Amino acid sequence: MEFRAGQTVLRRCLYRSGRFAAVDTARVVADGPAGVLTWTGPGSQVVRRSTLDGEPVRKMPLAEREAIPTMLTPTVWRETSVLILTPPKAAHSVWWFFDAEGRFQGWYVNLEQPSRRWPDGLDTADHALDIWVEPDRTWEWKDEDEFAERTGHPEYWTAEQAAEIKAEALRIVPLIEAGAFPFDGTHTGFEPGPAWEPTRLPPHWDLPGRP
Repeated sequence: MEFRAGQTVLRRCLYRSGRFAAVDTARVVADGPAGVLTWTGPGSQVVRRSTLDGEPVRKMPLAEREAIPTMLTPTVWRETSVLILTPPKAAHSVWWFFDAEGRFQGWYVNLEQPSRRWPDGLDTADHALDIWVEPDRTWEWKDEDEFAERTGHPEYWTAEQAAEIKAEALRIVPLIEAGAFPFDGTHTGFEPGPAWEPTRLPPHWDLPGRP
């Protein structure tokens, strides 16, 4: 299925069990051979997993998180804007971050399970490990501790799968260092349409999914 430009879609991150970890709303910029390009701006509705008191669990140690009940909490995207390219069949996505004034801040390579399309968006599973790339293309690993903590856990990935995830990241590093697409300056001057409003959750955002 192909998404149309301007359509609001969901980018849903699921655990292996099928539980939702996070849900973002986004506006489709383009959908073509390079993948789905979406935009999420400030005020766009998102859903995050939290404690019953509403505290985010994203950075909570795994053992602590598993010992307490959690829930999905609606909130909004704040401070930055993000353009996301999700290539077809790839185990990563590339994010262009912009500050509140629309200035390009850098790229973020999100390691994730190849996405699955459904009529309202994309479902994936996050692989924790990420790469942050400065505008001058210097780069660094992100969330290595979370990646190590989850390796071998039944809800996440095996040691063999962890090696595959790291290999996916290492295939991207030469593109970063060479300034090849998508790190060649494409989209760094992107501006959203003047009439674009923050995106909203559709009525059936929580239909069952699978990563």
